[in-house]
Amino acid sequence: MKEITNFVDLLVERYSLKKVIVTGGEPLLKIVFPRSAALIAHAANKRGIHVQLNTGGLGQVSIRDVASIFDDREKLTFQFNLDAANAEALDRFRTKRRVHKSALRQMAEAVNCGALVQARMIVDRHNIHEALDAYRMLSSIGVDTFRIMPMFAAGIAIDNKNAYLDSAEEIREVQAALIAMAAQTSTRLELPTPILVDTAEPRPNVRFIECNCCIASGYLSTNGDLYPCSYAIGDPDSHKFVVGNVRHPGFDLETAWRTALKKYRANSSCAHCPMQVALVNNIESHALACA
Repeated sequence: MKEITNFVDLLVERYSLKKVIVTGGEPLLKIVFPRSAALIAHAANKRGIHVQLNTGGLGQVSIRDVASIFDDREKLTFQFNLDAANAEALDRFRTKRRVHKSALRQMAEAVNCGALVQARMIVDRHNIHEALDAYRMLSSIGVDTFRIMPMFAAGIAIDNKNAYLDSAEEIREVQAALIAMAAQTSTRLELPTPILVDTAEPRPNVRFIECNCCIASGYLSTNGDLYPCSYAIGDPDSHKFVVGNVRHPGFDLETAWRTALKKYRANSSCAHCPMQVALVNNIESHALACA
């Protein structure tokens, strides 16, 4: 943990780091939370930066206990991973009973304690029809933002090829329907790349999120490996994207990052980001295989 907090200090002092996201697994389990809490307290209270905690709503630590760590709760964001609007479907997806009920309860608690609350949904062929219902439900709770993105071949999804979407057109259609709904709700819609709708037109209550990997963000794994993009995690070829390891003696962030910048983002257009290209290619190749 000391190595991680030291790295956070370096990023704050040299590069004006603004935000830390605690993710991977379930950070609100009692066995995990002491380490999460140490990082949260250091980043938010000692360094004054924003902290986002990603959770599936399965945590054993109460939302209020998490919020109590913060001197300023405006520096706290909860992201809840909600991959189905239907209770039975979500419980089946998470392979655990009452996940849906727990997630909704914790979302409401987070809203009431004054934290910023967002929900993230990964869309696949089994839950794409629930996207609009999920958006309505989250809005009724008072969630601030709803972020939705398609599944692609990384991590555990590699073993679930039957869940991949059949075409980019499916993604385009659901994005268009969600955009229409966004104009009528208080919960903001966030669409990360790949964005398959026209972004030139005004879209009330919608934020398009372009890839900023290796420019303004990175991913630090627990073993010290540093990646230019969180999309790389779980990819079969993720080792190709490692910038370096912060635990290795002599690791020089500036030199390593400059090299990665030239390699991954030689062109500033998001279309040239290798992880985003891989994501779109995955969708298109699966569509061809199903044709």
